[in-house]
Amino acid sequence: MIAFETLLLGIIFGRVPIRVMVAPPVTTVEFRLDGASIGTLVGPPWVIEHDFGRSPLPHELTAIGSDAAGHEVGRVTQWVNFGRERAAVSALLERDPMTRQPVAATVAWNEATGDKPLSARATLDGAPLPVTDPSRIAVPNVDLAQPHLLSVEVAFPHNLQARTDLAFGGDIIDTAESELTAVAVALPPDKESLEARDLQRAFSIDGVYRQPVAVEKGRAEVVLVMDRRVQDEILFRKLPRGWSDAGFSRSDRFWGDEDRFLAVDTVPETRHVATGGSRILFRHTARRLLSRIDEFSLLFGISSTFQSGPVGDQTIPDAVAVAGREVAAGNHRRAVVVVLAELPAAERVARSANRPSVVPTTKIQDSYRFDIAAVKAYLAALDVPLFVWSLTGATPGPITAEWGPAESVSTPRGLRAAAKKLEVQLAAQRIVWFAGRYLPQRITLDESVTGLRLAP
Repeated sequence: MIAFETLLLGIIFGRVPIRVMVAPPVTTVEFRLDGASIGTLVGPPWVIEHDFGRSPLPHELTAIGSDAAGHEVGRVTQWVNFGRERAAVSALLERDPMTRQPVAATVAWNEATGDKPLSARATLDGAPLPVTDPSRIAVPNVDLAQPHLLSVEVAFPHNLQARTDLAFGGDIIDTAESELTAVAVALPPDKESLEARDLQRAFSIDGVYRQPVAVEKGRAEVVLVMDRRVQDEILFRKLPRGWSDAGFSRSDRFWGDEDRFLAVDTVPETRHVATGGSRILFRHTARRLLSRIDEFSLLFGISSTFQSGPVGDQTIPDAVAVAGREVAAGNHRRAVVVVLAELPAAERVARSANRPSVVPTTKIQDSYRFDIAAVKAYLAALDVPLFVWSLTGATPGPITAEWGPAESVSTPRGLRAAAKKLEVQLAAQRIVWFAGRYLPQRITLDESVTGLRLAP
């Protein structure tokens, strides 16, 4: 009866048009953001425009369809700035107004980089359906006294797929899906384990105490955001000369066999703009095992990864926001590490005067859509700890200072200490699971009950 045609992927902000697909008996559609009404449509075109603001925050967007008598007949929800889907598909059944038999499924899709689908397939109760037009798939007559399942799967480039399922017939009115919400917490230093039964009356959702269904340690994921000036700093200092034999080792590490990391570029590869709203996209590496790399290789091996990538202004705060969303959506123990190479003004002048032959490998300018404070607030809302590393000292300049206290990784000893701090804090994290899907900012923890704290 109602489905989203606009599927919001990536980091969403600014004014964005939101379209829905409707079928009888829907005559009006109300849109709610985080439970508050943002507008009602009483007829086509079924599109509303909303300003999501200049700061990225997780949101719950709901569209509610009502009939001519004002009775709710269907609702759909999607999550904004929360979740990791790089592609999404939605479908709406078209029915014969007399017999109520499904006639076709109207299909909408979105893919984070704007790629068009390569193919689509559909099944009805497991049997394949012919697909000549992926945006509208014909559905044969069925026995409506029995339940049926229509599935649509769309394939995109780079081995990316998205799927949606519609249940209808029998006594089925709405399709319900069992969902869980994960919250990252940090154990106090004197505690090594945590179970769900230890958390009675520790958490509340919208002011009501909720008992978790499970607690797990699981694997850890780290996302690195590397300032492109790091590579220039390495060349200027003639690093890693003298570092490779500085005693880096994996022998005393906390990393588990499944712990992983990936790196995110700081120069956007693609930006999609829709009526003032934007989606910010960055290249990233594949996930790699942390247990197979030491601190030295982690820093210097990653620093040159994106040097051949897109040229333009780097937007470090935007990249950190994307990294936070990516790592939070995995529902694992998590952290984002931003590695900066900002020089104090005096040192920049001195280098220019004393070493004019040193030319940066790239002409890097900084720009961003989100300010640093807004990005830090976004990561805090997602329960994602942020670590700041500086290759040019602990307090190299005003931009680095705005990120908060920085760990100096300009020496082997400093790099080892920063990596150890990251390892220890990740080892203390646990993931607490709740039944149902909730925005993270709706969940609060009473730290006095257990001594736990939320991960950031």
